[in-house]
Amino acid sequence: MRPWKTIASEYALDVPWLRVRRETCLLPNGQVVDDYYLWEGRDWVAVLALTAEDKVLLVRQYRHAVQQFVWELPGGIVDEGEDVVAAALRELTGYDAERGELIARMAVDPPKATFYNHLVAAHGCRPAGTPCLDRTEEIEHVTLSPQDVLDWVRRGRIWAQSSIACIYRGLDILGL
Repeated sequence: MRPWKTIASEYALDVPWLRVRRETCLLPNGQVVDDYYLWEGRDWVAVLALTAEDKVLLVRQYRHAVQQFVWELPGGIVDEGEDVVAAALRELTGYDAERGELIARMAVDPPKATFYNHLVAAHGCRPAGTPCLDRTEEIEHVTLSPQDVLDWVRRGRIWAQSSIACIYRGLDILGL
């Protein structure tokens, strides 16, 4: 097997939070694909936030693309040049952590997306006063045992694929 070669590349869309690149690619078999689109963006971080009692912090917020309130792991965009663990701890809106550790990096959508979702375990999380929210955020918190979190996933109460992947991967890595 051999990788594709990029012959040409141009931006089809370049706006804040979203860049779409159109590439012309030469395949190893000699065929040319002249309209392969890639989604560019900054890396994301998801936080498997654990309290001292090993309860998992979840957040619920409105997600306009699906026009629903969604339970998920805390997380967000990693700012350019920002350390992934620092970004994760920043995303613990209304909570502090004793320490954070990067435990996984996953491709968001390997055929189309050029960025990654980093999973950080935050240990010793505790409430820390009023959260500092973005203007589009209104957040509800809950802490659940790992088994209850998995039950929420099984019952479809947590249904964002990025959170589901991170929950299973994170609980497995941490032995919870």
